[in-house]
Amino acid sequence: MMSAVNKRRLGSSELEITAIGVGAFAIGGWMWGGQEDRESEAAIRAALDAGVNWIDTAPIYGEGKASRVVGRVLRQIPTSQRPLVFTKFGHHFIDGQRITSGASGQVLRDCDEELERLGVDCLDLFQLHWPAPEPIEETACACARLLAAGKIRAIGVSNFSAAQLEAWRSTGVPLHSVQNGFSIVRPEPSLEVLPWCIEHQVGLLAYSPLFRGLLSGTWTPDKTFPPGDHRGERDDFRGEHLYRWLDAVDALRKLGRDSGLSVAQLAVSRLLAYRGTAGIIVGARRADQGMALGCMAVDLEASQISAIDAIVERCKADLSPKDYR
Repeated sequence: MMSAVNKRRLGSSELEITAIGVGAFAIGGWMWGGQEDRESEAAIRAALDAGVNWIDTAPIYGEGKASRVVGRVLRQIPTSQRPLVFTKFGHHFIDGQRITSGASGQVLRDCDEELERLGVDCLDLFQLHWPAPEPIEETACACARLLAAGKIRAIGVSNFSAAQLEAWRSTGVPLHSVQNGFSIVRPEPSLEVLPWCIEHQVGLLAYSPLFRGLLSGTWTPDKTFPPGDHRGERDDFRGEHLYRWLDAVDALRKLGRDSGLSVAQLAVSRLLAYRGTAGIIVGARRADQGMALGCMAVDLEASQISAIDAIVERCKADLSPKDYR
């Protein structure tokens, strides 16, 4: 069960979230290989039973499949007991190509389509999935219309730099969160925007905190991936690069042994120790993984934080600039 210290407000909004949310990116079957719907639904229910009170999805995940699966679970839960629902807009597969659009009409359509898939009357957080080619003011104004109409409760963006966040702020439209990739392995994008988030009361939501499973603590040097799983194509997850990171994971495992903490708990809780981090999104594909989210967030001592940082820095020092990407 999560303690009160792990309840956090999402930026300047009225939304109170637990430190850990369940992500529906794996549920959609995009980039992660196949997935059975019944296992996805069991993972969501287990996460909610474990104390998770928000779920994050997007229309591009399985071309709407993830949101429909989430919607089926939500319909089985009394409205008063449902988790907060966060989703995204502006990023789609069209004729096999990934297309990003922040055009006003696209923003409004995406909202209505996600409301229907999820079976809810209002989206708790509506996030631009990737920076779009349209003027930020156009996208922001469309979100403001949805906010005024009561179709969404809060506005977010994803994969934004500090400069892009400042451009949004200049429109005068409220912004409550930014969702960026953040892990102890690849912290740079989020560390660059955290000062801006703190100054302007925007909550940072971290995705890929376990670096696509590497920091789960369960991988071995012979790790392989099924067809359709994008990780099999990345240098991060094969050869000497993988072996060196697995050495670092082993050092983290030894660090957590005395305090009874797993590698995943150390990796996630280190991110939560950064001021400005509002929440962490962790994917779950099975019921046992969903249940584990309930004890993922812990308060680390200063000595543990320093030790984690030192392990990561030693690993980076052993990797050439070409390999560290």
